Amino acid sequence: MPREEVYATDAAVPEGYELVGTGLAVVEEERVVEGPVVWLDSPAAVLQFVAGGAAPSSIALSRGGTTSFMAPALACGVLGLLTLQGARESHLGILSREYGIPCIMSVEFRSGVRSARGELIPPDGTILRLDLSTSRGRVLRRVDR
Repeated sequence: MPREEVYATDAAVPEGYELVGTGLAVVEEERVVEGPVVWLDSPAAVLQFVAGGAAPSSIALSRGGTTSFMAPALACGVLGLLTLQGARESHLGILSREYGIPCIMSVEFRSGVRSARGELIPPDGTILRLDLSTSRGRVLRRVDR
């Protein structure tokens, strides 16, 4: 899908939010999922995140869609899951459905900060809302006005 079409949905963004990315919604649903995002770029970061106890109120963001990497976060019941790579049919996509964890994979962010590898991602702690109402999932950032 051309980038212009992906972002043509800006008009439907709720007041107080801005569209910061789109990807593949693993499951289409109307449930609103909103919370702070946490970038998990290593197995050590995942384990520290899980041990910290914030998983149930956080949206985890990882580079890839591998199950072995994100399994501890899934088992702790993260609020939501975002990946920069991966497909709905991947093992992580299947497990996110089985655990009932809202997930958007292969997200392309249009604003944020650069990771150590140069990926564009939202800064840790940014309040995000996952819009899973269509197969093209949207990631919205809460804007304080």
